[in-house]
Amino acid sequence: MKKIVSLILLVTMLFTLTACKSNDKVNEPSNNETNGTTDVSNDEKNEDKIKIGLSIAGLTMPYYVRMYDGFMEAAEEFGYEVTFADGGADAESTVKAVEDLINSDIDALAVSTNYSEALIDSFARCKELNIPIFYIGNLNLIPEAKQYMTFWEGTRSDSAGYLGGLWVGQYLQDIGYKTDLNIVEVSLIHETLHQRYTGFEEGLKEKGFTVNLINTVGDLTRENSLAGSEDMLTAHDNIDIFYGTAGTSALGAFDATQNAGRNEVMVVGFDGEDEELQHIDEDTNYIASICQDPAGESRVTVEAIKTVLEGGTVEGGHETPAKVYGKGVGYVTSDELLGN
Repeated sequence: MKKIVSLILLVTMLFTLTACKSNDKVNEPSNNETNGTTDVSNDEKNEDKIKIGLSIAGLTMPYYVRMYDGFMEAAEEFGYEVTFADGGADAESTVKAVEDLINSDIDALAVSTNYSEALIDSFARCKELNIPIFYIGNLNLIPEAKQYMTFWEGTRSDSAGYLGGLWVGQYLQDIGYKTDLNIVEVSLIHETLHQRYTGFEEGLKEKGFTVNLINTVGDLTRENSLAGSEDMLTAHDNIDIFYGTAGTSALGAFDATQNAGRNEVMVVGFDGEDEELQHIDEDTNYIASICQDPAGESRVTVEAIKTVLEGGTVEGGHETPAKVYGKGVGYVTSDELLGN
């Protein structure tokens, strides 16, 4: 009988010890609790993070890719979360992208598109929801869009062209070129694009050159610009410069000079696309490209977002200067060209 009682007591003690150990395990603090922190989900971690909606139309173009990269880099530096929606190549896609962003609980909206007129209703929604809007790369917004903007910036077409004219004028002086110039503008017929040419001509005149505009041919496609430039080379043996108001336009003109063996005809472009810079570095007759600074434009915009979200004020219409990529020298800034 004593043996049975002893056995029962032993089993009871073992059970009690096991239960105690189990309780110790349940109540044992985690490493995070020991260090004064607790595990949280990603959603909880990002709950207080500033969320910026970004829509850029046309990520197939190097200019917009650099704009995107610059924005993401600056946003990461300031600790912002970015939700991106590609605006595509048409107004309908742009509107859908922006509406999706508005519906995603953003703190600010940044947009770069050629279809601002299609976004008026979306911009009005932003105002109702107290979402500030920041426009990248356009100083010529229509009034209906501009009224909703907190901040907008861009590069003035005429100012950018003027810098190009100053650089090319100095280059021609340095090589002892004649002062009477015959130029063909390679461009889509568009007011903003033509301002890039008029500024270029003004810069050349500032350097003491006389300019004769022979004709305007081509458009924004390389193929049509090639065809138009070939016609000009056939009709005129005295062309000094093909001036393209976009990278694709200038590259079409360059193709025409190569096909015709007319390397004496210089080519100047606009946009600073990779292929343009490659031809310039290869010491061809492609002598310069006027470059906007999309990464710089994005940084200026993110800085404006930071100022506004921290309670400050910003002024719209900020001009981001262009620069020139020239033969034998690479990038030249506006300050260097203007002597500032």
